[in-house]
Amino acid sequence: MDRPEHIEDVLVQIHRGQWFTWTDSKNKIYANLRLTEKVGIDGELVDNPITELPSEEEVNAKLVELQDAWDLANG
Repeated sequence: MDRPEHIEDVLVQIHRGQWFTWTDSKNKIYANLRLTEKVGIDGELVDNPITELPSEEEVNAKLVELQDAWDLANG
């Protein structure tokens, strides 16, 4: 696994499945982060059970945590 460098590295670990999307896929920044309306669960397309995005501060803190852990393991 490469060193986590982007908030997307955090988001894919917070919840399973494609629970988030980007309003601009070429500019993946927190301001462009949105919840998806529907998610696939057990082969069914259902309303997204995730109702709130994590805060930008939470995402950034988790990214630093993942980077520190990677650095410690690979330093």
